[in-house]
Amino acid sequence: MNLFAKTIARLILIIASFVFAMDHAAAVERPYSASGTAQFTGPNDFVGSGNATHLGRYSETGHVTFAPTNDPAVLEVQGTIIYTAANGDELHASISGTLNAATGVVTATVTYVGGTGRFAHASGAARLNGSVSPTGAARVQVSGKIDY
Repeated sequence: MNLFAKTIARLILIIASFVFAMDHAAAVERPYSASGTAQFTGPNDFVGSGNATHLGRYSETGHVTFAPTNDPAVLEVQGTIIYTAANGDELHASISGTLNAATGVVTATVTYVGGTGRFAHASGAARLNGSVSPTGAARVQVSGKIDY
């Protein structure tokens, strides 16, 4: 490889390193809150919408599984959610918590695991509190931190 090609290759590596460092340095932990509604469309799938900091008006799709616990009235909940912001950026999340089948109360931790656009490297976690009616309608409030 001649000297000119080596110099160009080094320059490209330096620029790429600088851009990568700037992209990660720009990530900042921010407060996150949301409120929304959802409707189960099957035993494990749901769709919803709401309003959230950093997303604005959003739509969501999700899939959860339920497993028994030592308490017959309480089910363990595990799943995934994709939130879509008004501009099309997606925020991906996993959810882990419990649903009290007798009262409909759901409590969970939402963990942000990337996405698209400005949320490509998102991380953080939030607390979800809500309720699910016998018809499958849900209302939730979410509060925590997000880093993107």
